[in-house]
Amino acid sequence: MGMLDKVETMRRMCPVIFLLDTSGSMNGAPIGAVNSAIEGVLPELIAMNSGNSDNEIKVGIMSFDYGANWITGDELVSPEDLKASWKDLDAAGLTKMGEAFHDLNKKLSVSHGFMNRASGSVAPVLFLLSDGEPTDDYQAGLNELKNNNWYKVAAKVAIGYGDSNDDVLREFTGNVETVLHTNNPEDLRKMIRFVAITSSRVASTGSNAPDNSNPDDNTVKVSKAIQAQGGALAPADASDGGW
Repeated sequence: MGMLDKVETMRRMCPVIFLLDTSGSMNGAPIGAVNSAIEGVLPELIAMNSGNSDNEIKVGIMSFDYGANWITGDELVSPEDLKASWKDLDAAGLTKMGEAFHDLNKKLSVSHGFMNRASGSVAPVLFLLSDGEPTDDYQAGLNELKNNNWYKVAAKVAIGYGDSNDDVLREFTGNVETVLHTNNPEDLRKMIRFVAITSSRVASTGSNAPDNSNPDDNTVKVSKAIQAQGGALAPADASDGGW
C-alpha cells in the first residue's frame, strides 16, 4: 500500500442519503427534475471530495413507491461511481414512506448497515423528498428512526412538492426551517442541488458520533444556512468555496 492509499483510508465518511418519493404522482416533469438534480449535484460532490483530505462523501439513494428500493445497493457509493452508473428514475405506485423509514433505520447501523467505515464517520445527511401523503404507517417507521443515534445527530432536510403533507416532513426533520416546498419542477431541481451541497458542508465540518453526549445540532446549522439564502433557492455561485 502506498502513502496515498494510507491517507485515503484515514478519511472519515460523510454519508449523504437521499430518500426519494417515486410514486405515480411524481411522473412527468417532477421526476425529470429529480433526475436532473441528482445528475447535476454529483459533479459538485466529486469536487468537494477532491478538496478535502479529512472527510469523503459517500452517497446512498433510496426510491420509495410500492416499497423501498436502494438504487445504490447495500453499501454507500462514491459520487464518482454513482455518476458513472446513474440511470434515470421512473415514477409509479404508492407512497410507502413508513417502509422507507424502517429500511433507513436498519441501514443507519455500524454492525450491519452503512456506518461501518473503519476510519469512522461524521454525522450523516438525510434528505427526504415527497409529493404526497404516506400510504402506509409512516409513524411506526419514524418512531424507530427517532431511537436511532445516527438519526439524532444527522443533518435532516426535506422538500415537499405539489400536494405533499409537509407536516409529516416536519416530523421527519424536527425543524420547520429545514422543510422547503415548491410546486415548480425547475425550483425543485434547484432546491435539491442547494440543500444537498449545503447539508454536506455542514455535516462534513463536524465530528459528531452517535455516542457523543453533547452533539451539535446539525439540522439547526442547516436551517441557518437556508435562512441565510432567503429560505430556499441556491444562488448561481452556491458551489463556490471550500467545505
